[in-house]
Amino acid sequence: MLFTLITSILNVILPFLIAHRSRGFWLNSHYFYEQPAVRPTFEYLLVGDTEDPYHTVICGSGNNLTKEFENQCREIQLQEYDPNNDGKTDVINFKIKLDLVENHTITSIILILGLDFHLMTICPLQMQTFALVSKEFNNPTSGVKYNAYLELVQTSHLSCLRHHLDSKYNISLLANTDFSEEQAIDIMINSYFMREVTTQVKPYFVRSQHGYTGTMKIDLFLKIPEMKILYTPSFLQEVKWAWPQYLSLAITFYWIFNRIKRFVFNNRLLMAWEIIPWKKIP
Repeated sequence: MLFTLITSILNVILPFLIAHRSRGFWLNSHYFYEQPAVRPTFEYLLVGDTEDPYHTVICGSGNNLTKEFENQCREIQLQEYDPNNDGKTDVINFKIKLDLVENHTITSIILILGLDFHLMTICPLQMQTFALVSKEFNNPTSGVKYNAYLELVQTSHLSCLRHHLDSKYNISLLANTDFSEEQAIDIMINSYFMREVTTQVKPYFVRSQHGYTGTMKIDLFLKIPEMKILYTPSFLQEVKWAWPQYLSLAITFYWIFNRIKRFVFNNRLLMAWEIIPWKKIP
């Protein structure tokens, strides 16, 4: 009786211990692929440094943004493309043309384009993000064409809650930054960088057109591919992952302990009685 009880307990506990100690028993992390719904918010910020440190071109749609260079930033175009007609934007094309002051050339640019980022399947998420493009020029430049992918960057897993839309970062930094303050742009970028979920622009092909023409054209093609999303699985999903591992080991141990019990009882290594209900005891 005691021997049978001990083997039964071991048959339950040992598979769990082995599965747990071998790692990978609990599903602490999981992922899925989804193409997010990304739409421009029609907010932008362009900062163009020149060879003169006292002359920086700044234009955009931000709060308290100086209108000093408004006439220099013209011919702004923003287009969305959906070649496969699935209802999601696949490419965003942003164009802007700058009229430069005579004898001034652009040495570097920072372009920030506001985006609305939305996940709709396993982990519903909506956040205000942006595409950040920076480029330096060694020679006088009349234009730059920037082809890139939009990527999702996570420093932590998304917490998927049933019937809950995560809108923690659904706040526009461009609209809520006071650009009249000193180093407002650096503060805004640092605040964005500290988020747990952000987007970044991964360059694919960048081409600069050299030569001074008095103008500068910036042409950004931003492609939005399917992205890998990391999230923390629910308890039921962890159980669904762990149960087959435990069951496969439990069946194996059941067979092993059953063979051991047969060997012990058949060879009478322990005192035991075989009780057959349909046979009468003489």
